[in-house]
Amino acid sequence: MGLLNKVLGKKDVVVNGKQHVSTFTESFKESFGTEIRVYKSLNTGRGSKRADPKQTLASICERKVEGIVIKKSHTVGQIEETFKNKMGIGIQIMLPDGKEFAPNGMRLKDVSNVS
Repeated sequence: MGLLNKVLGKKDVVVNGKQHVSTFTESFKESFGTEIRVYKSLNTGRGSKRADPKQTLASICERKVEGIVIKKSHTVGQIEETFKNKMGIGIQIMLPDGKEFAPNGMRLKDVSNVS
């Protein structure tokens, strides 16, 4: 995470259906310093299929995609629930090491600080 982000704070991420999965995941990582995984369905457990990075979010969503704004003050659980309810897809926010899921109660602004 760059010094500028630490001084000015992390910026919000605006999500819409026209975005490719890869564009969204890169924007999320740049803003919050950690990986977000996007799945083709609500299932994010064992055996679930991750979305193709070249697809648009609208093409994998079960519902019409409404704009979503992800803010640094949101918790991991709030964002995961928003994607489930508004888009009909599952996501998982990872800790910076990429090996473990971020705790649902943790705010996005704090996820990148976990070592």
